[in-house]
Amino acid sequence: MPINAGYEFFDAEKKYLEAESADDKIFYLEQMLKLSPKHKSSEKFNAELKTRLKKLKEKQEKSQKKSSGKKGIRKQGFQFVLIGFTNSGKSALLAKLTNAQPKISEYPFTTTHPEIGTFYHEGIKAQIIDQPSLNSENFDIGLANNSDCLIYVITSFEEIEKIQKQTPKAKGKKIIVVNKADKLNETQKRKVRATIKSKRIDGFLISTLSEENIPELKSKLFQETGLIRIYMKEPGKPASPTPMVLQPNSTVKHVAESILKGFSKNVTEVKVTGPSSKFPNQKVGLNHVVKDRDVIEFHTR
Repeated sequence: MPINAGYEFFDAEKKYLEAESADDKIFYLEQMLKLSPKHKSSEKFNAELKTRLKKLKEKQEKSQKKSSGKKGIRKQGFQFVLIGFTNSGKSALLAKLTNAQPKISEYPFTTTHPEIGTFYHEGIKAQIIDQPSLNSENFDIGLANNSDCLIYVITSFEEIEKIQKQTPKAKGKKIIVVNKADKLNETQKRKVRATIKSKRIDGFLISTLSEENIPELKSKLFQETGLIRIYMKEPGKPASPTPMVLQPNSTVKHVAESILKGFSKNVTEVKVTGPSSKFPNQKVGLNHVVKDRDVIEFHTR
C-alpha cells in the first residue's frame, strides 16, 4: 500500500476490489496507477500494479477471442441499450461512445449478438449495449424491456413508431438519435432539427462519421444516469481532481462509508462547499444530502 495516498486512491482501490467485469477492473487499476504516489518507496508497489494491469488486459483479450457472445449479459450499474433497424449506425455509435470495438460494415445485419461497451464521461461510467437489428432473429427483447434507457438510433422519423410498436413493454427512458447527418445538406438538416423541435422529441441529429453532436449526446447520457460526483478534500490540501461517484440523494454518511466501512463513526466534523451548501466550508451533519460537484472535507478523531 503506497504511503500518503489520498482519498481518491483508496476509493479507486475499493472499486477495483469490488469490480466484477474485466473492463471495470482495468479502468480502476489505471486510476490507481495514476493516483498512486510517485516516489522511491512506492516504486515496487507501482510495478506490481503495472504487472497486474498487463495480465488483466492479456486475459481480457483471450476471453474476447473465445467468447461466442451467446451468454447472458449481466447488468452493471446504469444501462443504456442501442436499438434500431439494420444499417442505422448503432455499432459505429457504440464505438464513439464507449471503449468497445464492434464490427462495423455497410452490409445489413452485421451485428449478430449484443455488443457491450463501457461509457466513461466526466467521472462516471455506465453500460451501453448494442442490440442486433429489430429485424434480426437475434434481437433480445428482454434487454430492451429492462434497460434504464433506450437509445433509438434512426435515419427517419417513421422508425420511431415502428420501434415503439415492437418494444411496448420497455420501461426505461427514451432518447432519439437521428444518425447520418453527414449525408444531409444544410437545408435537410434544418428540416430535421425543426421536426425534432416541433414534435418535442428528446434527441439529437448526429453523425458518427463527422462526430456532429456526439459531445452533446455524451452530456445527455451523463445527465440521464442521475449519478452525482463528490470531490474529496483533505484538510489543508486542494480537492481531489477525481470524483467519487454516488447515487442521487446520497448523504454525507454514504460518502464516508464509501471511503471505508465504519469510517463515519470516526468523523468529528464535516465541511461542504458546493451546490448543497449555503456557503463555502459549511459545517454539516452526516445526514446532510449531497449534490453533484460538492467538495467534502472530513475531520476525524
